[in-house]
Amino acid sequence: MRLQQQLLSDEVYAPVQTMDVCWRLGFDRRLEPKEDVRQVASLARWLEQATGLPWCIQITLPGEALIDQLCNGEVDFAVMGMVSYLQAHHRCGAQIIVRGLNSAGEDVYRAAIVVPVHSSITTLADLRGRSFAFGAPNSTQGHLIPRLMLQEAGLTLNDFRLYTFNESHAATAKAVTSGRFDAGALQDTLAIKLAERKLVRILAFSEPYPSSGIVAAPDVPTQTIMLTQEALVRLDPQDADAQALYHWERSEMPHGFVKAHDADYQPLRELAAAIGLLEP
Repeated sequence: MRLQQQLLSDEVYAPVQTMDVCWRLGFDRRLEPKEDVRQVASLARWLEQATGLPWCIQITLPGEALIDQLCNGEVDFAVMGMVSYLQAHHRCGAQIIVRGLNSAGEDVYRAAIVVPVHSSITTLADLRGRSFAFGAPNSTQGHLIPRLMLQEAGLTLNDFRLYTFNESHAATAKAVTSGRFDAGALQDTLAIKLAERKLVRILAFSEPYPSSGIVAAPDVPTQTIMLTQEALVRLDPQDADAQALYHWERSEMPHGFVKAHDADYQPLRELAAAIGLLEP
């Protein structure tokens, strides 16, 4: 066992007792599996240097659920979307500790609904009778926020000729760019990059909502949470820490993190409950 003292924000915290092996960092699927692993593994390596604690990543295999791992003690921290966080908080009291800063340095993100670049679709109302590709059911930008966008346009799932859910934003992008689906829901950063390459056309953006972040399991000691939170807030992926991170500009938090609080997500919690994404 190692004991570590850290000087953070002019405060000295008591020594933190580490685990026998490592603090396990899980993650939601975002891009291609290998890219996700490389990104999160680079963050875990950085956390080891920043906190003096041992870190490792935990891969969620097909048939497993990150929320289960977080609530069952198989994962200690998780990089996860807000629907996953809301469900984990509702189920076992998991707590969000930081949320990401986007390319403009803001702690919000939007969802985008996209269509093939040469599509005749020009408004959300034109999607009636068409096919639509969502992200994972637990995806905030790939499902929750787009459902609100569609609802505000007078559309329900029953108005589509066909709809599907995908495991990642990358899979949704492929479903649209290949022409297999008439439209799809993506994270704003990926949608913008694809539009710049003229692979999709952005039909609509959502309003901004508090962004995804990193969540702590309910049994993680408070001192470890504080140490990790303070380290993540200091992360500088644009300059000092850029070389330590793997293509962090492709992540949902390219400018690092700010502290987050559960109350920030009440509007999303109400929406998730309204469409049945939270258990009674």
